[in-house]
Amino acid sequence: MPRPDGRERRARYPGGRDGADGRPYRPGLPGHLVSGPTAVEAAAAARSATGWTEARVWRFSTGSGHYVFEASGEDGPPIVIRMGLPTQRAEMAHGIQLDERLARLGVPLPTLIASGLEGAFPWVAMERFAGTDLGDVMHGLADQQLADIARAVASAQTATLAFGSEGRYGYSATAATAPHARWDQVVDASVARSRQRILTAGLFDPALADAAAAAVEAWRAPLQAQPARPFLHDTTTRNVIVTADGRFSGIVDVDDLCFGDPRWAPGLTMAALIAHRGPVAYVDHWLRAAGHADDGLFRLYVAVFLLDLMAEHGLYFNGNETPSQPEDRQRLRAAFEAALGDPRLIR
Repeated sequence: MPRPDGRERRARYPGGRDGADGRPYRPGLPGHLVSGPTAVEAAAAARSATGWTEARVWRFSTGSGHYVFEASGEDGPPIVIRMGLPTQRAEMAHGIQLDERLARLGVPLPTLIASGLEGAFPWVAMERFAGTDLGDVMHGLADQQLADIARAVASAQTATLAFGSEGRYGYSATAATAPHARWDQVVDASVARSRQRILTAGLFDPALADAAAAAVEAWRAPLQAQPARPFLHDTTTRNVIVTADGRFSGIVDVDDLCFGDPRWAPGLTMAALIAHRGPVAYVDHWLRAAGHADDGLFRLYVAVFLLDLMAEHGLYFNGNETPSQPEDRQRLRAAFEAALGDPRLIR
């Protein structure tokens, strides 16, 4: 799902910085391909991590931040191989340290098996949670199952609060290195990135970004009043792993945190579900479980992320993006305009 600091995220229900989320990719137009790791490199990493003589691998079809594979061998359960580009080496190293600390706080993350950060493509091998991304199964789940999953995600977010803050805002693996001095700067950066992407792809009117910026300006004072609280920014319809029968397994793909208003993450999730006609009641359950208000500020986040989803259309990330279709663009624009017209957002 998209990240306002220029790093990527993407979900099957887009909006999971892979998106609000975030990776150090420079997205471009289709045809501007980045040469990344293949199944050959992933199999070599799996053999190195496990001692298998042979490894069978296949790539997951979601996520634009990293190249993620399932690997299986002659014995033992399957594992996950998560690979990056050379430019992601430092990020992945920081992510390992962060995950170790979050696990000690009680955040349900997969166990690290091995890592190889110095090769041509840095990699980590980790436990394979049972199940798949929430977005793959949530349409078939009962409301009570969605509520149970939402409570589990809210509990993980509560555990993350113990990570602490140093009064800085935005995306970072440490509190001290968060890039912004105020929360409104994070929101501004998201809108600015969306505007630039829209101009690059040429599929939406850039005036839509102006409308979002005007809404942000109207909420400037409440945004500036937000304390810097740590949260998992990409627990959307992806990275939350759930079994086919609706049991929560855990959370994956945590390279950094966001510091600011924790409603940023459910705002991204709500935008994705609105855009793709998913069960928005899931986010209602999440807000209630976390004690978050569904007010004008939350609805501003939803609108900002709907703009972000529009801005991803027509761009290339790492081959997992869904081709842009006119009907999808029309639906997104209508959802964005409806979000800006929400009475809770009017000041």
